[in-house]
Amino acid sequence: MTKKNKNAGKPSIDEFIEEYPSTLFVTDPSGNILISNEFTALTIGIHLEELLKANVQDLVKAGYYGHSITMEAIETKQKVSRTVNTSRGFHVFSSAIPILDKDGEVQLVVTTSNEFSQDHTYAEASGPVARQTRKQLGDPAAEKKKGIVAESLAMKQIIKVCNQIASYDSKVLIYGESGTGKEVIAKYIHLKSEKWKGPFIAINCAAIAPALFEYELFGYEKGVLEGQTEVKTGMIEIANGGVLFLDEIADLPLEMQAKLLRVLENNEVRRVGGITNIPVNCRIISATNRDLWSLVKKGLFREDLYYRINVIPIHIPPLRNRKLDLVGLISSFIASFNQMYGKKYVLSAEEFDQMLNQPWHGNVRELRNYIERLVVTEQVGPSQPEEDPIGDWFSLDHFIEKNIQQLSSLKDFTAVAEGHYIKKVLKDCSGNGTEAAKKLSVDRSVIYRKLKKMDEVLRN
Repeated sequence: MTKKNKNAGKPSIDEFIEEYPSTLFVTDPSGNILISNEFTALTIGIHLEELLKANVQDLVKAGYYGHSITMEAIETKQKVSRTVNTSRGFHVFSSAIPILDKDGEVQLVVTTSNEFSQDHTYAEASGPVARQTRKQLGDPAAEKKKGIVAESLAMKQIIKVCNQIASYDSKVLIYGESGTGKEVIAKYIHLKSEKWKGPFIAINCAAIAPALFEYELFGYEKGVLEGQTEVKTGMIEIANGGVLFLDEIADLPLEMQAKLLRVLENNEVRRVGGITNIPVNCRIISATNRDLWSLVKKGLFREDLYYRINVIPIHIPPLRNRKLDLVGLISSFIASFNQMYGKKYVLSAEEFDQMLNQPWHGNVRELRNYIERLVVTEQVGPSQPEEDPIGDWFSLDHFIEKNIQQLSSLKDFTAVAEGHYIKKVLKDCSGNGTEAAKKLSVDRSVIYRKLKKMDEVLRN
């Protein structure tokens, strides 16, 4: 958006988009939402795609929050700043700034903030208006998102680079910590390339025994191995016409590095025991979570191979440095697992704040597993089968008497007793983990950790 002189000093839309989760509404003069983001949808409790079909006045009527500063800014034609309290327990200090045309009429309103706090509980928007709005807007996170979540500037830049290089066969080296999604980026490049109809063959170099590497990559002719009467086609040959993804390439044995280099130089492969070179035309994308150059200096990785595979380097930042992507992934995973398990889990402000501030050393993989656990265990306990021997707190003595051999230590007895009582409290709270944690004066994660411990004791 180009700034005119008369608007000098006034903020532009781009200035509101920062590398930290912030609410964002861009609306027309009638309050129809034109632009928003995942964090805004998450604080309200509806899917982003449906939020973009809404009017801010509909959200107020439905009870998702109490007052629209956007509409106030439209009416007054002035900046309005106030704390907005959402039905999900978020308290967001927001500012609505009207952008006026040359005649002084409202053209757009930008409502944004990156300051929020949370309650430990949240109210459910209710009533006939809310139910009707949910029917129109769709259930929270109702459909599975597809593709790469790229909310942060860093990931948007990576996607831009991938789009630029996809049509060429230049070799790509993807750097990133374990779990950051290196294979996801490699598949994205493949699907965007002219080789999208060809195979995508992924090899984890850290998972193949050194003695088998050559057979796996190059294949072999009949009779090379005792008792082997069939030809084995190697992975490189199978990848012909597509992409060969070499994950954890730092673990490729030195001997194999020399043989791979020859393939890259000549675009042909020879099976073990064979005498004929087979032409191959596949794109090589490599990935690593280690510093390859330091391995080169230590003599653990060939320098000539390093330069061959490192034509276009792509560095994926860790998830802890991509707060906006974290928001998008949280929303995407909740939608996916709700659909997968038939759940209706909605993230509370308290849980979101905890997730936002975790280091996520396992990155996207760790986040995905964590959210799956949240969605699956959120309803644990409220509806145990009648035959469940620990379904009633008052039957605990009877249960312990029957299973005394399993509870051979005070520690095991304590684990079962605590888990048993937590299940009763969860049942009393209709399965609401946040409410149960508040009653028990513990963090919600403690509840599920103790339930897991009880299950482990009873299984052993």
